Amino acid sequence: MSRTRTDLLRLISISFVLVIHVTGPYELHFVRNHDYLSMDFLAVILNQLARFSVPVFVALSGFGLTAKYLEKTKKQGSAAGNISISVGPFYADRLVKIGLPFAFWTIVFLYFRDRLGGPYNAEFFEGMVPYLYRKGADYHFYFFHIIFECYAVFPALAWIMGRGSRYRKVILIVSALLQFYMSQPSHIVFADWPRPPFLFSAFILYWQFPLILGMFLAFQNGTGAAQETHPEAGESLYSGTSGRKEDPATAKWQKSKTTRWYSILATLAFLIALLEYIYWSYRSDMPGDFNHFTRISVMLYSAAVLMLFRSWPEGHVHPALTSSISYLSGLTFFVFIVHTALLRALQHYLPAWLPLTLLLLWFLGFGLAILMDRLIGWRWLRLTLALDKRRTSWPLSGW
Repeated sequence: MSRTRTDLLRLISISFVLVIHVTGPYELHFVRNHDYLSMDFLAVILNQLARFSVPVFVALSGFGLTAKYLEKTKKQGSAAGNISISVGPFYADRLVKIGLPFAFWTIVFLYFRDRLGGPYNAEFFEGMVPYLYRKGADYHFYFFHIIFECYAVFPALAWIMGRGSRYRKVILIVSALLQFYMSQPSHIVFADWPRPPFLFSAFILYWQFPLILGMFLAFQNGTGAAQETHPEAGESLYSGTSGRKEDPATAKWQKSKTTRWYSILATLAFLIALLEYIYWSYRSDMPGDFNHFTRISVMLYSAAVLMLFRSWPEGHVHPALTSSISYLSGLTFFVFIVHTALLRALQHYLPAWLPLTLLLLWFLGFGLAILMDRLIGWRWLRLTLALDKRRTSWPLSGW
């Protein structure tokens, strides 16, 4: 995948995260009324269509980090496929880029939720500790915990997977089986089997497959001739070739065939996820009981979308469009954090009409991100707010 392709996937994913949260209230109406000729059912369709977004974000993080360290190792003269990670600097870097905005925005959200008013005794500080590893200052902060857990195990996983393709395949297969065992609806099929205790947003139990799939694909590309490198996890990826000489026409036909199969697989997985949602909606009036990202159908759907983007034939893209996609992609972390606060304001002041709310949320989220990006230049403040550490050039000048 080219840099533009992966930036586009990241931009699409954050847009679909907004879709998921805007459609939430409509879900509640649908599961209670089951009106299929209503905005509520349209919202359910959009909600299920958007379910690939968060697993793909996790996969992109694994893909981007692996690509970054493979390229770094390659520049040091090591053989293709080897990977070298200095654990101390790695954790320090992740702590700054993810931990700093997590701490800052957690304080901001807790303050506006009146959770920091005291009294500042032992009980108060004990109550704050779960926000660091289990609870979220807002309902979407679970993603921070997932990413922290991904980073915690990434160096060890990368070292094992870097030992050879056989190790990578075994880990991918074991990961898929573990995901199948832990995910809905396997909890019914394997109800009598031993299961680890539930931990809120526990990566090791429920989110390990997207990370490992992303890492696996990065190793596949990294063992060939890398075409592009991408500096930040989840933001930029790179692709490679297998090193074999193929007839261009044959290669193009084969890639087109592969793309069609992934398109079919993604469509079928989406339909299964939608039908599964409808089935469970007749058995519970709370979508939170069954509408999980880590359902087997959603994980399959997410993997198919990722592979579809990876296999899609490359074409010429206008340089100005490329720079715009790259620029907006770099703002998605900030948009992800602040969009729920903006959504609450829109829901409070606007009539309940899904298209208007979604459109305004997208433009307000990215508009605020662009404003902050253009106004703030100090590196540490940018990192604290979840912006890139350096301001990038304004993309619209190339149009």
